[in-house]
Amino acid sequence: MWQCCIIHDYDKVVDTALFMRDTAKPATSANLKPIFVALLMLISTLALIASPVQATGPNQNDFSTQGDLPDNMSSVTSTFTALLSGMAPYSGTDYGQLDVNDDEDWFAINLSVNEGLTLSLSFNTTFTSSNGSTYTNDFDLAILDASGNTLDSSFANNPEVVSTNNSATQHTGIVYVQIYRYSGYGWYSLDIWTFSTSSGNGTGGNGTSVPANCAGNNTLVSDILEPNDSQATATQASTLPVSCTGLSIHTTTDEDFFEVQMVSGVTYYANLTFLHSGGDIDCNWESAGGSFLDSAGSTS
Repeated sequence: MWQCCIIHDYDKVVDTALFMRDTAKPATSANLKPIFVALLMLISTLALIASPVQATGPNQNDFSTQGDLPDNMSSVTSTFTALLSGMAPYSGTDYGQLDVNDDEDWFAINLSVNEGLTLSLSFNTTFTSSNGSTYTNDFDLAILDASGNTLDSSFANNPEVVSTNNSATQHTGIVYVQIYRYSGYGWYSLDIWTFSTSSGNGTGGNGTSVPANCAGNNTLVSDILEPNDSQATATQASTLPVSCTGLSIHTTTDEDFFEVQMVSGVTYYANLTFLHSGGDIDCNWESAGGSFLDSAGSTS
C-alpha cells in the first residue's frame, strides 16, 4: 500500500491525474486489442525491438501499418484515426519510427466530448548508424484540436507526456497527435490512456474513495476529497486511471493524500497541473510506513 502526498508552499488550485503502465512483460498481440481503423494495430514489443531502423519508405512499420504514418495533419484520414470514443478508461501501446526524410508522424484519436486523453512518448537516447556514427535522439510530442490549435505539447524530455487535462480549451471529439523528430533517428513507443471527465461538481469522497464525478469548484476552499490530510484519511485511488480537476491546497496546513494499491512490475505516474502564479505544489511518493520513495518539486 503506497501513497502519493501533494505538499504545498502556498495556496493553489490543482488538477491531479494518476496513471499506470505495465512494464512487467512486453505486450503481445494476444493481450492488446486493436484500436485503429484498418491498418493501425497494436503489435508485439519483441517483434519491434528486433526490427532494424532503416530509411523511410517500404522498410517502415509505424503502428504495424507496413509503412509510414502521415507527415502532416492534413494527410490524416480515417485510416489513421483511432476510434476510442466511449471506451474510457482505455490504455494501450503502439510503436513507430522516425528516420531520414521522416521528421513527423501524425494520426488522430476520436473521443467522446466527456473523455480525456494522456499520451507518453518514449525513445532510445542515442542511435548508431551502420557507418558507426552516433546521434542523440530528441523526439517531441503535441496534441491539437480539430482546428489545429495546440492543446498540450512536450519537448526536451524522455518520456514526453501530454494530456488534454493541461489544456484550457475543450476538444470537440477528435484530437490530432504530432510526433516530431528534433534530432536523431529510431523507434519510439507511445503509451495511450483515456479517461472520463466531467464539468460538474463531485458529491464528496470524504477521504475514502474517489467519486465517479471528480470535479472540484476550482476555488480555494476545502475541496470534494477532504478530509484527506493524512495516510489514515487518504483518498483511495486504486482503480486507475484516476483524474480529478479543480482541487485545491486551500490552507497553509493542507495536504492531500492518495492511496494506491500497487502491483509489482507496474510503473505508476502522478501528474499535477497548476498555475505557478498562485503558488508552489510538490508531490511525494511514500510507502505505507511513511518511507520516502520518490518526489517531484520546484521553487516557483
